[in-house]
Amino acid sequence: MFMQGLTKDWRNVFKSAEEILHRNLKSNPFHPFTIRQSNVYELSYLNDNLWIGIAMLIVSLIASALYLLSYMMGSMQFAGFFIFLILLGLWLIITSIGRRNLIIDLNENTYEFYIHRYLQHKGTLDEVYIRLTAQKSGQGKFYYKLILNGTYIEVISLTGIKFSTNREKLEKLGMRLAAKLNLNYFDCVDLTTKHVIRHWPQHKSKDTAKETKDWDLCV
Repeated sequence: MFMQGLTKDWRNVFKSAEEILHRNLKSNPFHPFTIRQSNVYELSYLNDNLWIGIAMLIVSLIASALYLLSYMMGSMQFAGFFIFLILLGLWLIITSIGRRNLIIDLNENTYEFYIHRYLQHKGTLDEVYIRLTAQKSGQGKFYYKLILNGTYIEVISLTGIKFSTNREKLEKLGMRLAAKLNLNYFDCVDLTTKHVIRHWPQHKSKDTAKETKDWDLCV
């Protein structure tokens, strides 16, 4: 199993973000969710900051040890820097520890977000969305990725760490996944006809929400 997973990850290095996502959606139309029961989907994951914190802590401890071993002068001018890195690594670990569980219930049109089995937030599906995001390079070229986000939910990248230049393909994949999960889909720009709104805030009617300028469709 380990070798199969390693081979799979190695092959993904040579594939684009849209190719990987398309393959995942082909094998599981609700990717990255799994079916918990009829019309109920669950996503279980660990916060990426946990691994960053662990790596930072290990590197900081090794660097601190090497620095102390090579200490020859009467000054510890870099000691504060290493202490800062160690504390930062510990902070990332502490704030990110605990498995996250996001449950979408289409029967009730609600979702629940848990950290280590403790309910953090329960809300309606208008608070959750899939969005296409864009970043502009120094050369003026745009790179795109798909994210899942919502109230009290950490940003979850649906395309991993990779970006894509194929906007049209990611749009289609994002809309397809949003339709399967019955979620709102937002484009990377505010004014566009490509937003797909399935759920409106319950305290507003559809017409009122259209006329309200402070409800940003692409937060």
